[in-house]
Amino acid sequence: MAQFHLRFEAEDLAQYVMLVGNPQRAEQVSHLLQDARLVNEYRYLLVFTGTYEGVRLSVATTGMGAPSTAIVVEELCNLGARVLLRVGSAGGIAPDVDAGDIVVATGSIREDGTSPQYLPLSFPAVPDAELLQLTMEAAREIVPTAKHGVVISSDAFYRNYDKEKMSLMMQSGVKAIEMESGCVFIVGQFRGVRTSALFAIDGSVTKGAIKPAGAEGLFKAAEEETIHIGLSTLVRASRGGLQASS
Repeated sequence: MAQFHLRFEAEDLAQYVMLVGNPQRAEQVSHLLQDARLVNEYRYLLVFTGTYEGVRLSVATTGMGAPSTAIVVEELCNLGARVLLRVGSAGGIAPDVDAGDIVVATGSIREDGTSPQYLPLSFPAVPDAELLQLTMEAAREIVPTAKHGVVISSDAFYRNYDKEKMSLMMQSGVKAIEMESGCVFIVGQFRGVRTSALFAIDGSVTKGAIKPAGAEGLFKAAEEETIHIGLSTLVRASRGGLQASS
C-alpha cells in the first residue's frame, strides 16, 4: 500500500531500484528508460518506473542526507524493492581522485546521525558483496579508469574535518566524501536488501577545489557514466536472479 511519502502502490515499483539524491538526476535517468512513468512526485521525491534493455527498473529520489534517505529506503522496501543502487556525487579525498573521476564504494565511514539509530557504529557499513561485484564489473567495462575504495558519509556538508583527521583519512586510502552511502548500506543490511553505491566526483576536498570553476563538464560526463554503470549493474542483477540478501 502507499506510504507516507511515496504515494504509490507496490505494483508501480520495480524490485531493482536506482537511488539518486537529485530529482533532476532522476528525470535524467527516466529519459533512458522505455515507457517511463512518474509514480511519485509528492515532496518532489520523484520516482519513475520503466524498462531498460527489457528489464523493469525504477529510479527514486532520496533527497540530501541520511534522514531523508532512510525514509525513502524504508518505504521502498515496504513497497517491494529488493536491490538498491545509489548513484550520486562526491568530493575527492585521495590525491588521485579529482573532478571527472568515478568511485565505487567498498565501504563507508559513518559520520551521520541516522544510521546509528539502526545499528551501532561498530557494525560495518558495507555494500552487498554480490551486488558490489556486479557494480565493479559494470564500472570496469564502461569506464576502465573507475576507482574503488572506502568513502566517508557525512551529514555536515559545510563542516570539514580538521587537517589532522583529513591527513589520517588520506593516509588510510579513503577515496571520497558524500552524504548517503553509509545510511543506504546500514538500512539495507537492517532490512535484508542488497545495496551498492558509486559516485561521480565533482572536485577535491583535500585540494580545496570543491566544485571548481571549469570542471562542470568533467562532472557531467562522469555523472552520465555513473548512470550507465548503474543501469548496467541493475540489468546484470536482474538477469542473474539477484534479489533479497540471504
